Amino acid sequence: MVPSPANNTPIIMTTKERINLQFEELWRGLWGWIPGGPGTGTRRLLYSPLFGRAGKGLRTGIGVVVQGFRNIRIGNNVGLNRLSSLYAARGTITLGNNVFLGDFSSINANDATVTIGNNVAIGPMTLIQGANHAMDRLDIPIVQQGHIPATVTIEDDVWIAAHCTILPGVHIASGAVIGAGAVVTKDVPQNAVVGGIPAKILRFRE
Repeated sequence: MVPSPANNTPIIMTTKERINLQFEELWRGLWGWIPGGPGTGTRRLLYSPLFGRAGKGLRTGIGVVVQGFRNIRIGNNVGLNRLSSLYAARGTITLGNNVFLGDFSSINANDATVTIGNNVAIGPMTLIQGANHAMDRLDIPIVQQGHIPATVTIEDDVWIAAHCTILPGVHIASGAVIGAGAVVTKDVPQNAVVGGIPAKILRFRE
């Protein structure tokens, strides 16, 4: 999938966006570091109403970062492990049922759309990146060139192992396995096992 043309305007947050982010920072500061079962229960009670949709059985570990609660929809029995992060202040994230995000992993959907199906396991220290920086112009700094919007789709029954990077525009079909440390730059077919940098098909599950 080829990302759409870049939006070459500087990324400037509106006043409303700044207020929302400050509220989310405060909320996390108050409740994000309560350990153990009491912390999980407290965050389930107080975080769930903030999401665009939150199913039953949400489990949020300590130090989880969420930006753009209202732009995130999650299904039942979703686990966000400690110090993982969801960024959707300027985009959308959808997580199906039985999705597990490992420690220190991040889904960044700013200026993008990330959709993940049911029964998906995402290992620790994995990055799912929904958009990329525009960089073609030489007359202005890269940081001011905006993003190239894209969509990342991960279908049902996918296992993404530790330390993987899923780049913008990628579509991972159902039943696929992404080996540890892989950098996925293109679509992955159904039931494929891929690995390496860039990720290549190693075999198919039978």
